Amino acid sequence: MVGAGWSRFHWVENAEIDRLDKEVVQKKEQLQEHQEIANNYDNLADRYQTLKEKVNENAKLLVKAKNADQVYSALISFGKDRAFTYMNFISVDSTNYDNFGLLKFDVSGEGYYRNLNQFVNRIEYGRSLFKIKEMSIEPLTDLENLGRVNYSFKLESLYDRKSIFEDYSLEPTRELPVYTYNSFYPLIHDVKENEENLPDVEASKLLSVGKNFVSLRDQNGNIQYLYEGDRVYLGTLITVDRTSNSATFKLNEGGIIKYITRELD
Repeated sequence: MVGAGWSRFHWVENAEIDRLDKEVVQKKEQLQEHQEIANNYDNLADRYQTLKEKVNENAKLLVKAKNADQVYSALISFGKDRAFTYMNFISVDSTNYDNFGLLKFDVSGEGYYRNLNQFVNRIEYGRSLFKIKEMSIEPLTDLENLGRVNYSFKLESLYDRKSIFEDYSLEPTRELPVYTYNSFYPLIHDVKENEENLPDVEASKLLSVGKNFVSLRDQNGNIQYLYEGDRVYLGTLITVDRTSNSATFKLNEGGIIKYITRELD
């Protein structure tokens, strides 16, 4: 009997002790994890509150404008100053839902691309739930309108039918992207006529070279004195070299950059 009891204690109770030891180890690991979370709670709570405030500040809200005239007024406010373009505005469709409505418009216009860029960013980064779709941009290539574009897009306005939200500013709540480059500017284009009768380097002859200036006989047979940085037709005089008795001009011939060096005969 004693042997049987000892065997049961050895095999059964020891197995239970091993199981409990493993459970204690697991509980200690869980306790350590929970302790780490508890130690970081204040920091995590601060981060959560900061992120929540940032989301709330940048969240899109239903548009307060409830009809086409009010939406048009909102677009006019977006298109002021550096975002001004000539704009056409056509109401296309409207749909009502329980708490909000959907207005659809066709928008088109013409203006400088940098202004259009600012106009679109004000809409996209503003708090109002405007959606721009199917945008089309076409550059104008005639000399008087270089840098300008024709544009069109579809605009959807999700507006607040039941006045759920309080009034809020239409101004973007964060800094807009910085305009850097007009990707629609034609790389090659026509050149303007020489209306100012500037020296045409390609039709002129170099006569003398000074320390930082030159004299040349222009296309009209007149003697012109030019200093470094002075304008010529389509460009400027950039360097004067007395050692080689030469002058170098930088010309922009409709997007094609040329460097022309004239030397004394």
